[in-house]
Amino acid sequence: MSKFNLVATTLFTSTLGLSIATGMSAAHASSLVPQKEGEIKLTNVGCIVSAADCIDTSSLGYTVTSKPYDFDGKAPQYGLSRLFVDNSATANNWGFGISFPQVDAGTNPPENQNWLRPVAYLGKDASSLPTGTPAEHSNLEVGQFEFHFKKTVSELKLNFLDVEDKNFSGILSLNGKAINNLLPAGPNNSIQSLTLKDVNSFVVQLGKTGPDSVFPNTGDGVDLQISKVPEPTNTVGLVALIFGILGLRRSKKVTSVA
Repeated sequence: MSKFNLVATTLFTSTLGLSIATGMSAAHASSLVPQKEGEIKLTNVGCIVSAADCIDTSSLGYTVTSKPYDFDGKAPQYGLSRLFVDNSATANNWGFGISFPQVDAGTNPPENQNWLRPVAYLGKDASSLPTGTPAEHSNLEVGQFEFHFKKTVSELKLNFLDVEDKNFSGILSLNGKAINNLLPAGPNNSIQSLTLKDVNSFVVQLGKTGPDSVFPNTGDGVDLQISKVPEPTNTVGLVALIFGILGLRRSKKVTSVA
């Protein structure tokens, strides 16, 4: 083997190895849950917390809209849910009837992780309590939300915490088209995942309440994490580029010898 060919082979092997390593590292998901606790700024519901604790997710490339939901058409009815970022390592009292203890009555994420936590609100037909009262002292983690992205995301991973009521929590629509991607019941505080591809928007249902729930008196609260899975490095394209460069260099050398 000539000296040039030996160098070229070494270069090719080293570059390909770097490409594979880069592709492997790029496969790790990056969280789209804000890394501070507070209330998510919704497009249709104003924050009740201070401006400093009202989190605008547009910097992360998406917005969130709270959607109405009605499981059985019977009382109690619920209004639009709010959405918070909560870390189980801390207890928070946000005022207006919303407080999150360090240990929740039913839904407890792993320690030191940020999760999106819905807060259900009583509607006008719910009870004798006034409209706009947080349900179950803000401990009913139930809601329906639409996430809309500024740019198409090639792949998203959604983690659902503590789904114990089957066929209610999951994805109801993707890019404006109705789907029925709902999760089975799992053990207490377990995590189930769904993957979505080529995402412009999706509607997610979190939790369930009502007399036909497995927890008719309290409902099934569910928290959410969302991560973006980066596209891996295009190894095939890189290899083709390397072959092209090496072929060109070889052609030039042969010409000079002739």
